Amino acid sequence: MCGSSVIHIMFSVIFIVILFGGLCQASRHVSVDIINDIVPNVQLALHCKSKDKDLGSQSLVPHQHWGFREAINIWETTLFFCHFQWGSQSKWFDILVTRRDQYICEHHPCVWSIRPNGPCRLTGQEQCFLWNAE
Repeated sequence: MCGSSVIHIMFSVIFIVILFGGLCQASRHVSVDIINDIVPNVQLALHCKSKDKDLGSQSLVPHQHWGFREAINIWETTLFFCHFQWGSQSKWFDILVTRRDQYICEHHPCVWSIRPNGPCRLTGQEQCFLWNAE
């Protein structure tokens, strides 16, 4: 009886430590800032969401910013994707991928310049990406 009580207490302590550690990890956030850098005088429509959260539709005039801030889940699988439209163009891009962005954008927003050839992350060293395959 005494041995099983010690094991039960040990498992309870381990569970609490894991739970507390997970809650601390869940409090990490990443901010995303999106800039319309398509071309002069072209409005950019965008709609960003994750599998669980819809951030709604936005419309940005040239060089206008819009952004959001999201918690990183404990599994570090947080993913937000955006649909961008301008003129006759329609493109998709994964704007927040935890494993790609979390350390680069840990202390500063992930600033994305949306350009016709693809989005460029300006935070840290500028890096441009291709649009997602349709």
